[in-house]
Amino acid sequence: MSISVEITGISAVTPIGVGIAEFTDGLKNGHANYTSVNLELENQQFRFPIAQNPDLDIKKCFQQHPSNDELFKKAIRLRNLSKGLQMGIYTALDAWCNARLNDTQVDLSRVAIVACGSNFQAGNQFETMEKYRLKLQSLSASYGINFLDTDIVGTISELIGIKGEGYTLGAASASGNMGLVQGSRLIRTGEYDVVIVVAPMMALSIYEFVGFTEMGAMAKLKDNGDPEHLCRPFDKEHAGFVFGENAACVILESSEHVQKRNAESLAEIRGYGVVLDANRNPNPDLNGEAAAMGKALKMAEISGNEIDYVNSHGSSSPLGDQTEAEALLLAGCHSALVNSTKSLIGHGITSAGLVEVVASVIQMKEGFVHESRNLESAVKNNINWAKTLNDQRQLSWCISNSYGFGGINTSIVLKNKINESRN
Repeated sequence: MSISVEITGISAVTPIGVGIAEFTDGLKNGHANYTSVNLELENQQFRFPIAQNPDLDIKKCFQQHPSNDELFKKAIRLRNLSKGLQMGIYTALDAWCNARLNDTQVDLSRVAIVACGSNFQAGNQFETMEKYRLKLQSLSASYGINFLDTDIVGTISELIGIKGEGYTLGAASASGNMGLVQGSRLIRTGEYDVVIVVAPMMALSIYEFVGFTEMGAMAKLKDNGDPEHLCRPFDKEHAGFVFGENAACVILESSEHVQKRNAESLAEIRGYGVVLDANRNPNPDLNGEAAAMGKALKMAEISGNEIDYVNSHGSSSPLGDQTEAEALLLAGCHSALVNSTKSLIGHGITSAGLVEVVASVIQMKEGFVHESRNLESAVKNNINWAKTLNDQRQLSWCISNSYGFGGINTSIVLKNKINESRN
């Protein structure tokens, strides 16, 4: 009997909500929190658009978690953790509790951790270097651990007691999806019952902001410009992505383990596709994107016409949006409702794919498709764009796309298990 990969726990910290209840409300109501940040370097002033939760106090989130679980009390006592890592750790513990694994006897040697992304502490490293460059003797010894991306793996394993394997996996903006692909492979080997796939917030320094802007990938904020209307996936007025502060976690379990503990499966990962373009550059490739979707659909044993909903990569890049729209048609996704979660929460870069799978599971579970914000004049008219909220929709099949610089194309096919159990 083949092992199927089930999603039993999800969580996210986004600009429009902390935890599943708030994130769900934000998606349903089309909320967004776009603003700008002013950064300075050697008397040079810069202003960049950003999506962030202005009221986020991540430490208070740990203190006020409704479960009152000992895990969160242990996490509060941790020191020298960046905001991005704290956000990722919160989602991991929240998803673990949402999957009801905190009150279950679990063989922790059969639990693994995959942390999505690389270089996601660049902003924190820059701040530390600037602060201590003239007083290195005062630098904390803990920096030797803190600057490593693997700090989140060690921290989560210590909090929960995990004794399986763990590592980080980088694939640029496709890191979230690649984490799910690798997690699914670990489950399918039969070696692991549970895999925690977590994506902390990627913290950018001024160098990343400038680099993305100068290459034309990130939208430029004009003098007195309004950040609210800058992120416009698939709209003819799109002009680049807007960075968003996002983190997420997805708990994967084998079907056997889910049944053994009589747990609820939210969705099943039925297929995935990963295709390289043989291209170092950031430009997208139509055939590569369509091929990734094709591989995912083939593995799931369905056709593009059976997909009810597409959570697109939809970054608001003119060439990227145009290419993905054409790829959707080439893959046969003619009737699916299509939106971009980035239109509401910005582009989390390494965390983007995982946050968007969480958003996809929420919409499948709750039976709605959120609006694609600022989509007024679409780049293609023969696609079923979700320009407004579509509620009371039964979504059986979803495909979620993530593409990364360096020609990395990924697609995940999800099957709704909530509706299946109700039927």
